[in-house]
Amino acid sequence: MKEVNRVLLVDDDKDDQKFLKDALNDLFPNLECIAINNGKAALEFIESNPPPPQYIFLDLNMPFVNGFEFLREFKKEYNSSETTIYIYSTSSNGRDKEKAKILGADDYITKFSDFDSLKAKLKNIIH
Repeated sequence: MKEVNRVLLVDDDKDDQKFLKDALNDLFPNLECIAINNGKAALEFIESNPPPPQYIFLDLNMPFVNGFEFLREFKKEYNSSETTIYIYSTSSNGRDKEKAKILGADDYITKFSDFDSLKAKLKNIIH
């Protein structure tokens, strides 16, 4: 099993970034968590800092390039087997979930409001 060393958090909400980053850092203290505010900046970061991270947590509703647009561009440019992408959104809309799956997201997580529940979910999905 390959060690996870870098995770990208793509979300325009600073509070949601901090919440997710704190949970990841509690579970995996040596993990590098990079937070970026929108999909356009995330694509630019990945291009400038190869290889792509092993995990990406991606919000859907962001300025410039939203989560769906990010997925479309990322999947065109990179080997998707090396990166696991989780949509991390407040939306529980079935159409959003289906569209994310069609565009190549590995899973869809509705944002948690409880820190311990978030940590339990992250512990299950990151090895």
